[in-house]
Amino acid sequence: MTQLEGHVALVTAAGGGIGQATAWLLAERGAAVIAVDIDETGLAETAAKAAGRLSILKGDATKWDDAQAAVAAAKREFGKLTILANVVGGSRPGQTILDMSPEDWSHWVDLNLTSTFLMCKAAIPLMAESGGGSIVNVSSGAGVTGMMRNPAYVAAKGGVIALTRSLAIDHADQHIRANCVAPGPILTPLMERNRRPEEIDYLAKMTLAGRIGMPHDIAATIAFLSSKDGEFINGELINVAGGRRGGV
Repeated sequence: MTQLEGHVALVTAAGGGIGQATAWLLAERGAAVIAVDIDETGLAETAAKAAGRLSILKGDATKWDDAQAAVAAAKREFGKLTILANVVGGSRPGQTILDMSPEDWSHWVDLNLTSTFLMCKAAIPLMAESGGGSIVNVSSGAGVTGMMRNPAYVAAKGGVIALTRSLAIDHADQHIRANCVAPGPILTPLMERNRRPEEIDYLAKMTLAGRIGMPHDIAATIAFLSSKDGEFINGELINVAGGRRGGV
């Protein structure tokens, strides 16, 4: 498939889960991909199984120097940047705001929201120089409806949605679109760490699709939003949740 031929994509959290699936699919559809993660083992797997042009780079999206280095790698290796997929995120449920230390709050907000800010700040100048492109930020259903005992994650993922709308407004004149995907229950390593098997089965039953989501389901939405077919979509939030029938 050559739907994204001529594009250059930068994908964060590309060493596993949704980020890895996104890197693979964008490369399969013709884009040249810079896959970024702090997980060198996961990145090696991403590179080994990629079908297409894909380079890997160890980097921490919560660090400004690393965000700049990732964008510089895209320019150095492929000459431009037209797609940015901000997938970095994570949480550890179990605390209310009263239980959470200020340090924990900062950690989870940095991981889920500040990483998106930094990557966008680094990438937008090169995207503008490249003639424009597509930013797709990954939020969460928790950022839309809330979630028990996970306040920093909920706040940060809600912030990703609001930031996306701001980006769309501010950078439309540079031909840069920004959209947000809110995954529902997706079988990622994060879910497997945070949920018991019986909880995962329950979440699958709570979708109209009758199954748990897979990383490819989110990757396919990111690929669509980044393609010519998605060029009239800007500043939007797309819930990819299999038709949820209940809360988290």
